[in-house]
Amino acid sequence: MGYARTKMDRTEYLKRVRSYIKTPTKDVEEQLDSFCAICTYISGQYDQDEPFQKLDQHISEIEKNRKEGNRVFYMALPPSVFITVSQHLKRNCYPRNGIARIIIEKPFGKDLASSRQLQKA
Repeated sequence: MGYARTKMDRTEYLKRVRSYIKTPTKDVEEQLDSFCAICTYISGQYDQDEPFQKLDQHISEIEKNRKEGNRVFYMALPPSVFITVSQHLKRNCYPRNGIARIIIEKPFGKDLASSRQLQKA
């Protein structure tokens, strides 16, 4: 499931997903088709609760038949929005039953002071 500010439909999202994955054989192409069949995308701002509530509803729909909703959020974002996004995720998208983890893609801050500030937040 992808979430970003970029407005695009599912077709455009899948086109982007496919552009990053090499498929040298027919078997791999079939696996990619299966993977793309379960891919979804939600567009929303990083500094508003409503889009994150929409994301939570979408995730909850996918998890509806599960006892626990363990969620991993992988953030490939500029360090300037890490805190804002993680606060919105915590407030709006943490599971009621289960655990949540956030993985942050580097760079984690621009220097030691900003890295420590991100770690604390």
